[in-house]
Amino acid sequence: MKALLLLAAWPLAACTPSGGEAWFPLHPGFSQTYAVRVDSEERRPDERWTLRVTSPATLDGQPVAVRHHSEGVSYWLREDAQGIRRVAIRLDIDAEPTPEKEPLWVLKAPYTVGTEWTTPTVPYLILRRNEHPRELKLSHRVPMGWRIEADDDQVSTPAGRFGPCLRVVGRAVLNLYTDPVNGFTNVPLTSREWYCKGHGLVKFEREEPVPPGFMIGGRLVAELVD
Repeated sequence: MKALLLLAAWPLAACTPSGGEAWFPLHPGFSQTYAVRVDSEERRPDERWTLRVTSPATLDGQPVAVRHHSEGVSYWLREDAQGIRRVAIRLDIDAEPTPEKEPLWVLKAPYTVGTEWTTPTVPYLILRRNEHPRELKLSHRVPMGWRIEADDDQVSTPAGRFGPCLRVVGRAVLNLYTDPVNGFTNVPLTSREWYCKGHGLVKFEREEPVPPGFMIGGRLVAELVD
């Protein structure tokens, strides 16, 4: 499954029904499409991802919203006064969803500057040069701290200019053996997400830089398109 099985409930697609005043619209039929590119020493093809909110479901007797990713995975999300959490995940090949051991915050209330939370993350872009499996996401997992750093941002994408937007930033550190000279290096993992009122997530970025050596890092940018 490609890099943003990462990213754990990132919304997307053409500007279909407005989400009203919601920062993260979850009504059935809400859909978005992103243009996705990865800047890396190793060339990777550009992609388009579409996420669409399908019919609601229930988990443990409680209602959940279901967002389906065009890469073949559905995220089961529960929204309440505390915010939005991912409670389960289902691949298209699975008959039933797999519940999360602990619900994972997607966006925590109150939706104001200074709100913080922590979720686990994996390196989605870092690759080994000569070893297999090349992806580190299969073996490395670290906590990422998130913070709402702005609640009135303006952001432009190919779909237009949006605002007001929450700017949510996640930071983690991954300790890796990068080469014989540097030995173990603290590699920063940084995510930035812009949730805009009535439109949801319109842009996100992920940066995973590594020094020259055994690994290849990169930067991913996904933007809402028409």
